[in-house]
Amino acid sequence: MSIANEEGRPLAAVSIVAESRNGDRRNASTDESGEASIDGLETGLYRITASLNGYINVVEPNLRVVRDKTTPFRLQMRTADESMDELLVVAKAVRTDAFGAVSSSFLNREDLRTAVGSGADVLRALDGLPGLFSSGEFASFTVRGRGPRDNLILVDGFPYDKVVHFDQSLGEQEDINGGGRFSIFPPTLIDGAEFSPGGWSAAHGGRNGSLLKLDVARGNPSPSASLRIDLAGYEAIYDGPSGIHDDTSLIFTARRFDFGQFFETIDEEDIGSPVLTDVILKTHTKLNARDELEFLMLFTPETYERDVDNVLASEDFQERELVDTEQDSGLFGVTWSRLIGDDGRWENRVYVRDSDKTSREGEAFPDSEPMLLPPEQVPVREEIITLDENEREIGWRSDFSGSNRWGDFSAGLRIAELDLEFATTLSDDWIRYQYDSDDFRPDPNQRYIVLTPENTNSAFARSELQYAAYAEQVFGVGQWDLRTGLRYDYDGFSDDGYLSPRVSANYRFSPTTRLSMTAGTFYQSPRFLDRAADPANFNLANEKTNHVSLGVNRRIGKNWDVLAEVYYQQLRDLVTESDAVTGLATNNGEGTSYGLDVVVNRRFAEGWSANAVYSYNEATLDDNDGKGDYDAPFNHEHLFSIGAKWEISERWLVGFRWKYATGRPRDDFIIYDDVLADIGGPLRYAEESISNGTLRWDDYHQLNIRADYRRPLGPVDFIAFLDVLNVYGSPASDQREFNSATGELKKDDEGATPLIGIRFEKTWR
Repeated sequence: MSIANEEGRPLAAVSIVAESRNGDRRNASTDESGEASIDGLETGLYRITASLNGYINVVEPNLRVVRDKTTPFRLQMRTADESMDELLVVAKAVRTDAFGAVSSSFLNREDLRTAVGSGADVLRALDGLPGLFSSGEFASFTVRGRGPRDNLILVDGFPYDKVVHFDQSLGEQEDINGGGRFSIFPPTLIDGAEFSPGGWSAAHGGRNGSLLKLDVARGNPSPSASLRIDLAGYEAIYDGPSGIHDDTSLIFTARRFDFGQFFETIDEEDIGSPVLTDVILKTHTKLNARDELEFLMLFTPETYERDVDNVLASEDFQERELVDTEQDSGLFGVTWSRLIGDDGRWENRVYVRDSDKTSREGEAFPDSEPMLLPPEQVPVREEIITLDENEREIGWRSDFSGSNRWGDFSAGLRIAELDLEFATTLSDDWIRYQYDSDDFRPDPNQRYIVLTPENTNSAFARSELQYAAYAEQVFGVGQWDLRTGLRYDYDGFSDDGYLSPRVSANYRFSPTTRLSMTAGTFYQSPRFLDRAADPANFNLANEKTNHVSLGVNRRIGKNWDVLAEVYYQQLRDLVTESDAVTGLATNNGEGTSYGLDVVVNRRFAEGWSANAVYSYNEATLDDNDGKGDYDAPFNHEHLFSIGAKWEISERWLVGFRWKYATGRPRDDFIIYDDVLADIGGPLRYAEESISNGTLRWDDYHQLNIRADYRRPLGPVDFIAFLDVLNVYGSPASDQREFNSATGELKKDDEGATPLIGIRFEKTWR
């Protein structure tokens, strides 16, 4: 294990105690390089405590030791003043933003791996964080009323928004709005996830919803290999020394899942055939006492096809879309870290990010004849619309941190060249039967809209420079820590610069109670799809959020922790929803969002842990189109979640989580029949939205349970989990599917979904 201070410098003479569940203790002390090792530990979960004069004592309550495997463990320790010498903090709390909001949270590898309802997906393992909601139907999440694409996600410090597979641009509206089905990371690959729902450092910008920083794990000192098998595919992992360089470790994973075969097995062929592949490699090299080098590669291609056979498998031909999507995404990044002087650290990241995506949508007409036709005879219109999304980014990110006479100082620079090629091609006129009352129609009495090549086809090809610079200074005065920061962003696509002041203050009433206040301005660039939809959108400005928050965090006893935070956000220059016919969008939108988050945590001790979250949010928007304000599309007024885990034995871990949310806003609507009668067309129904967010979907609630099992099986370790989602079959989706052939609104039938994972792991020396 390695122990370092907040600047990443090794700490010598740190006293380390490893305590097993039955009370056995083993001791060690770090050397000059901050390293220590404890040999001969039995398998199981251990409590690790680190202490050093002048630093806050740190505890990791549940570190898992595996047979024949060297378990790497890294701790950071913060300096303490006289009033804090006896304070004991949980290790993962040290990895949150010490000078930001109390709502900043951290989940470690064990939290992510055993999260109830996550299956084997790291982005489904985030339940229980302040202000965050995830239905479990998608791998994406929403925070404080913002959408799933408003979240800033960094992978090892690199910007990478393609962390979710099957984030559809065409097809069902539910899939387009959902934000993606499966993340590219298995939980065992992520060492930790740092999350902030608002008020974060000036070092980060570009999205306003939340900040999620994912740290990919480093390779183990001892080699191990594992194979995981489930009903959809397989996953193989190597974790250990590189075999090329003595001070280089690597972790490598390759997986492939064919959900088409899985859906056939469970009699859900109407969904289609999604196939994903993830290849991830990370190396870490310690060049010398001051320099480290890391290489990260992500290659995450996917395909999704929905053909006539899938249409015929849907009930009452409810879903007639023919979809064909291909996407190749990847990231190649190098990080060089260097310790400078006595307390400085300089990090440089160079990366290339690439994504090529082509989506095609057509339509099948299985009810065009009075009898059921075989698939090859069903009339179809293939590739009615084609959407090409090609992105390439080359960038450099540099960050320096250190201390001066006032306190901690940090500054950084980001430079990126971004090449975009987006194109929308409509092959012919296309009648759509779901529309908004404001969508363009030549005759207001026409009860459908017609997409035409003239209004739909567009091409957006530009190469622009993006850059940003920031600086922050922390002033420590008595019990106060005041952080002031300033960030400047230049967006070449908007051809404009944006200045973002940030400030946060923390006051420590006692070693167990902290008050935080944050304020700042945050900017969010428009989605590339919105820019590309119409030439008038090419120079859309960035959206602006002014944010303030006030929070308090208190530790109760040894194991309990409570935080509460209120916040207010003023939203300006919002991109309004585009007209479905013309694609035209503006920056005329504005709004507000305010609310309260309360989190109660019981850290792992005496074999169990627990978490409860309540969030209130009121988010309203106004497009300034004369219709007044309306509830934000992803606003849940009330969220509540409670979960717990029990370690029954060294082999068994069980847990549950129950989630509740008030329904999201929805539009009122009118359904018209025989809308094609005036042109002699077949019987078709249409749905017209006549209001904006005036009604609500039904409340959401769901119970998930999970069991994890581990035991030696000859020369390998057998690891398995059973995750049962939606135990009592509550509807996971608040959407209703409209059938233009029957005029019916159909609610998805829901039932319990068991997810099973089996992994075999072999460790050798």
